[in-house]
Amino acid sequence: MVRVGRIRYFAGKVYINNKSLRISVTITTKKTFCRFCLSCCGLEIDVDGDEALALRGDTSNPLSAGYTCLRGRELINIQQHPDRIRGALKRIGGSFTEITMTQALDEIAHKTQRLMDQYGGRAIASYNGSWAWSNLPTLPLSKSFHQAIASPSVFSPMTLDQPAKAFMLCRFGLWAGGIHAFKDADVVMFIGNNALLSQYSPLGGLPPYNPVRRLQDALDKGLQLLVIDPRKTEVASRATLHLQVRPGEDTTLLSGMIRIIIDEQLYDHQFCNEFIDDLNGLREMLEPFTLSYVSQRADVPREQITTAARMFAAGPRGAASTGTGPEMSPRGSLTEHMVMVINAICGRYYREGEEPAVAPPLSVGRQAKAQVVFPPQAWGEGFVKSRFRGLTQIGDEMPCNIMADEILTPGEGQIRALFCVGGNPMIAFPNQEKIGRALEDLPLLVAIDPWLSATSRRAHYILGPKVALERADATLLGEMYFEEPYAHYTEAVVEAQGDTIEEWEFFWQIAKRLGLSLSVHGQAVPMDNCPSKYQITELMTRDSRIPLSRVKADSAIAGGTIYPEARGVVAAKSPSNHNRFRVLPKDVRDQLQEVANEVLNESGSVAMDGSYSHLLISRRIKQFFNSTGHNLQQLKTKGTTNYAYMNSSDLHNMGIESGTLVEISSSTGTIIGVAKSSYDLKSGVVSMAHAFGDNNSDATNVRQQGSSTNRLVSDEAHFDSITGQARQSAIPVSISVYEET
Repeated sequence: MVRVGRIRYFAGKVYINNKSLRISVTITTKKTFCRFCLSCCGLEIDVDGDEALALRGDTSNPLSAGYTCLRGRELINIQQHPDRIRGALKRIGGSFTEITMTQALDEIAHKTQRLMDQYGGRAIASYNGSWAWSNLPTLPLSKSFHQAIASPSVFSPMTLDQPAKAFMLCRFGLWAGGIHAFKDADVVMFIGNNALLSQYSPLGGLPPYNPVRRLQDALDKGLQLLVIDPRKTEVASRATLHLQVRPGEDTTLLSGMIRIIIDEQLYDHQFCNEFIDDLNGLREMLEPFTLSYVSQRADVPREQITTAARMFAAGPRGAASTGTGPEMSPRGSLTEHMVMVINAICGRYYREGEEPAVAPPLSVGRQAKAQVVFPPQAWGEGFVKSRFRGLTQIGDEMPCNIMADEILTPGEGQIRALFCVGGNPMIAFPNQEKIGRALEDLPLLVAIDPWLSATSRRAHYILGPKVALERADATLLGEMYFEEPYAHYTEAVVEAQGDTIEEWEFFWQIAKRLGLSLSVHGQAVPMDNCPSKYQITELMTRDSRIPLSRVKADSAIAGGTIYPEARGVVAAKSPSNHNRFRVLPKDVRDQLQEVANEVLNESGSVAMDGSYSHLLISRRIKQFFNSTGHNLQQLKTKGTTNYAYMNSSDLHNMGIESGTLVEISSSTGTIIGVAKSSYDLKSGVVSMAHAFGDNNSDATNVRQQGSSTNRLVSDEAHFDSITGQARQSAIPVSISVYEET
């Protein structure tokens, strides 16, 4: 093969390298999977020696079938990006200086020990961001590290994004046979879930692999698609029925639908008689949610509400699921609870003798049973208490809501060091001004980040990590989203560039230097020499349905594989199990009463300060994954700012032209946005994507980097009393033309 310049190589074609002209016979094609997010789409990478040349979807992959998204197609550009951090940087004065990774780890360990000696183990905190989740041993090793130093100060996006999905199950209950999957559905209801852009759905929602085609195929076969969303999103435009709800009123609308299902006897009587604990009590609490009240308050026509309730109840298969927006809105946990209620009373679960969709091959094999189980209580009495807002640990993490205050406030429990792994709190956390002050107050901030981000720029040390193509991985964490018993183990595609480290390895290296012992799932981690990625993954997958060794061997030949033998049938419930879904725990009863007691204005919406004219809602942008991808040139061609989308009539009435800079103000702060006309929004709504900008975003640069909507979010008001999740959507704001001074 002739190489004479630099053009992307495609299998079997001539390509160019501008360094030399030579004959190459070393080109190989390697199967791997994407780790931009947890969808784990199968890929083929063409490699010449140690250089990745081209990437494409693996058409032989039984799960993704050749599909890739525009973000996943950037893995080579990420690996080869000229601005990527490929070593260790130390802040000296106002700038960064390169040092060896060994020196950086030595210094970080020394400073960590000194801070623990002075303040105790709780002073050491970690934040595991989105990319930490894509490197699967990071979470268990970071938590083991914190257990070893007696520090509960572990944080992750779990308490920023959609915590109710993970944690409310211990209050409501979990069906051990599994919820109906999309592939088996006759009807589905998506509540604020625009999977055509986010390419994320919980079980029961739209799978991420070629979601446009998958949805259209299902609709062609007769799927009934219900969408509840303030926007006419890409998925809502394909809906059988779109209920364009007023922002923040998802709970109200769901409560009205559930009342109709109960009153019209549309629920699954046999299932409810055996597995629902207080259906009559729930109906009593829904008395205020009449059709007229719900229609006025949710701003949805009465006939649409009735039609949607009847359509979903008719099923007979298919689930309701939520997205980011509803859980970021007021009472996100209550909304998720009502989603679980409507699924439960309609019996949307696999029953005895049926084959459930989910059987994760690399997870511990547990028998699917036709019964309700309750995960252990995840918060409250017996859990570590925060010093702020009455919040406690939730699961084995602390809520992100309190991290800034725990850093800024002296006293026992003050955080003095933060290891930020694959995340960007500066633009992800509520109250950007406060989190900025907190990060700059830390004596030790370590960022494991391939880029100079809004957070890493403030760090004392930046450690460049190995990126996806440079490391081995397994699909273990992605299994929670797969509709099939699918697994893939990949070796590194190319050698790592520079003096880099894996995220999980950082915690092992610091623990080694501090003389600590680590464990994974109760098994000791070797501490004499750093274990391999495979050794750590073996510990994580012990007693899995399919042995890791088999998955690795199969993947070396065929790539990702479906293991039908991992799937069983739902067994009968255990004779000793008498659990029922708790549809009306006391705190849910109290919250429903609070909703019903809220004062409404003449239009039927919840009364708010008259100085606010709009409700700001969140949205997804296809080219970016939260705070990731903003520096990749190919993705930036799709847009660089988070426009302030508004109803075209609103813009006209306010005398604002599309493209004009506007000031958007809440009770917490003010940002500059770029107004953009939209026909998919109701009047009185403005829609912006989150995870943009820095605290320097202003009129001079907002078109290039966007603006952080989290400047408009308070972490001290309007937060969930269990998860601490702040109100990050349906925020009352005022809007005016930006006047240059």
